[in-house]
Amino acid sequence: MTHWPARPRRGFTLIELMVAVAIALVLTLAITLMLVRSESGRRTLTSTNDSSNNGAYLSYVLDRTLRSAGSGFAQGWRNAYGCALQAQRATLGTFLPRASAYPAPFASVPLTMRMAPLVVQAGTGNGGSDVLIVQTGSSGLGEAPLPVLTNSASSGTASLRVPITLGLRGGDLVALVQETNTGTGPLPCVLQQVEAGFVGNTDVLELGGNFYAASVGGIALDDIGSARRAWVVPLGNEAGSRPGFQLLGVAANNTLVSYDLLRLDASNTVVPVADGVVDLRARYGVDTDDDGRIDDWVSPADADWTAATLMNGSEAAATALSRIIAVRVALVLRNNSPERTDISPASLTLFADLPAAQQATHSIAAGDRSLRYRTLDFTVPLRNALLTQRP
Repeated sequence: MTHWPARPRRGFTLIELMVAVAIALVLTLAITLMLVRSESGRRTLTSTNDSSNNGAYLSYVLDRTLRSAGSGFAQGWRNAYGCALQAQRATLGTFLPRASAYPAPFASVPLTMRMAPLVVQAGTGNGGSDVLIVQTGSSGLGEAPLPVLTNSASSGTASLRVPITLGLRGGDLVALVQETNTGTGPLPCVLQQVEAGFVGNTDVLELGGNFYAASVGGIALDDIGSARRAWVVPLGNEAGSRPGFQLLGVAANNTLVSYDLLRLDASNTVVPVADGVVDLRARYGVDTDDDGRIDDWVSPADADWTAATLMNGSEAAATALSRIIAVRVALVLRNNSPERTDISPASLTLFADLPAAQQATHSIAAGDRSLRYRTLDFTVPLRNALLTQRP
């Protein structure tokens, strides 16, 4: 047999191994840096897009809610603005005025609710944010009160006579508003409901349903329209085209929430609207000379424009409410994806273009500055207030 000589075996030298390891480490470091930067960019882009989408949604929701404030009763503001709303439901009993505080974050809202398109309760929400009290009807029936014919309420009958009931239907909610006492402000107004099956083909408005009561808060239906003029204010329907009498504010979990003042679902809980909202502030656009133009922006914390002043039931308060023709809303939004380093300042200034007295500051805790914040500022005209003729 022929034996071939064995060839010498060769491996990697120590120098070659060290060079290979060095090259691998450099490549690993480069790839890691690329991945870190890519992830950081992705996180930043995602949080920015989420904030943009959330801001667009909130702008739409609040604009739609606020723009129509006062629908149904703004045309009769002299008698409706500031009237204490009395409401009763079959399964709840009397629920307006409230017997106990509203659920958080609305515990500071007055128990007696007065009719007004928009009232801002300054600094009573979570973290010192504002609470919006918005009232709007959605009946579509000309958005104007219907006069009650004198002495048309008959004892023992659940009905009233008005010039026309065309457009009203069973299940509609209405507010019965009485003529204001000169010098003392408006009388209480009563929430009632149109009887199921009503089709609106006569001048007799039949009442009944969950929200009907012969007497609410000491005000008897039989007395409406007897001693003074009264009006039926269409507000919407219990089942569809519901009125929007609601509270809006920021809850402790950084969520914008709402509460239904009319309790159309018989619920006593707040409903989330959008998350990632840490602050809400508002400023009134006021027409001081009744020319239909904004003359000044005022804070709801100013003595003449506090919620307590605007809802004290006086004629002066009703006039002041009629002069609020726009509202400017500022929101502070926050994402939940922290960055590796602090990227937010210690505070944010809201309404920065207004005088210092009208500005607001949102402080950011040291532990939250690695989160990305965004401010949203927009103005909503109150169309019903703009269309209302004032002397």
